[in-house]
This record gives sequence, C-alpha cells and structure tokens, in this order.
Amino acid sequence: MKEQDKIKVLIVDDELNGRENLRGVLQTYCPEIEIVGEANCALAAIALIQSTNPSLVFLDIEMLGGNGFQVLEFFKNPTFQVVFVTAYDQYAIKAIRLSALDYILKPIDLMLVKAAIDKHQLCKKEEDSRLSHFIDNKHLPAANKRIALPLADRIHFVEIQHIVSCKGEASYTTIYTSDGNKYLVSKPLIEYTDILTEYGFLRTHKSHIVNRSHISTFIKTDGGYLLMSNGSNIPVSRRKREAVLLELKS
Repeated sequence: MKEQDKIKVLIVDDELNGRENLRGVLQTYCPEIEIVGEANCALAAIALIQSTNPSLVFLDIEMLGGNGFQVLEFFKNPTFQVVFVTAYDQYAIKAIRLSALDYILKPIDLMLVKAAIDKHQLCKKEEDSRLSHFIDNKHLPAANKRIALPLADRIHFVEIQHIVSCKGEASYTTIYTSDGNKYLVSKPLIEYTDILTEYGFLRTHKSHIVNRSHISTFIKTDGGYLLMSNGSNIPVSRRKREAVLLELKS
C-alpha cells in the first residue's frame, strides 16, 4: 500500500505502557495504517489532532489534565473517527452518544483492533461514495455548487440550484432540471435525498424530492400536489402533506 493511501492514526493514552502496547499491535498486524503521533494528555491530543489531521484516533478516556470525551467534544465537526480504548466499561453509553466508531476494553484484543480499522475503512468508503457525487466546490458560492451525475456514457455536472426535482424508481433516479432536461442515474433516490436535503430539497412522496426554490404553487385538490417552475406536477403524499406545508410556511 502506498504511503499516501494509509490510514493516519493517532494514539492517545496517559500511560506509556498503554501506548507501547497499542503501537506494537498496530505496527505488527495493521500494515494499512500510519501512526502520525502519540499524546499522553488531553491538551497534547488536541494539539496533535490539529497539526497532524488524523483519520482515526485511538483515545483513552481517563487521563491526567482532562479526559477523552473532552478531546472529542473540543472538535465541533470532527474530521476524524474515534475508537475509545479504556480499562473501564461504564463509559460505553456516553461513547455511543458521541458517535464513537468503537469501544475497546483493555487489555486490548488484536481482533477488536482490526475490526475497528475495518469498520473505519468501510465508513470511509461509504463517505467517499457519497462525496463522489460532488466535484471540487470549495471555491464556489453556495448557490453555484454542482453535483456530478454518472450517466451511462458520461459524467454530467449540473448546478444544484438548477435541479427542479428528482424522481426515484427502484434503484434509478431521474433528475429534472430547469432547462427542461432530465437525466437518468443508476442510483436510488435515498442517495440524493441524503445529499440534497441540506440544499433546500424536500421529500414530498416516497418517490419524489423537490427543490423548494422551484415550487410555484401548492394545489390542495386531488389529494394535493406541487406545481413546479418547469410546469411539472409533483404529488404530495398524505403522510408528507403536513410536513411539506410546515416547511413551505417557514
């Protein structure tokens, strides 16, 4: 495995023996990882996370000068995942609430460590798949962010603001744009629902999501439907009707 492809790992434990044990396991049995640093307290851990940008942190809980939870809570939107490694089992519930990747009790078990790394790789692969819908949008204002649509013969890029609605059928999604075009993508609607919700899209029906900025009128007759800017009619299910109305009034 190339060095740039390895998982950047940080070890945090206030006991030298604990750090050495975990380091030995990782270096001997986990060639897919690169240890980018070790810390023996909460403050040092925070500083190292900021300077090394690890992908995975093996984090002790009870330490001098703070605890592992304080380290994790310091980062409002962490870009890394955490595996708590501790001699105490009473913190497991809190770890789950903080969305820890895993919780390993000392003395550490090789299989549990490898399982945690496998879980991290799976999560990363899923996240990369989700983000693969997008191209580099960092330099673009929110209104001009674009999404990549993998079509049968090409990848087409479209500004999110120009998407009027998406319709799902089995494992396919048809995306309708304001210029009158439509694109059939071999991905289920749920993927686009997860991605586009933060850009003002509403789920109106099990098979439809719409861009609220393209809603022209809510028609109350015939069970209720939305008239969109491109002239299309999008059904609103009875289960979604109240939620959609609340969103439109907000």
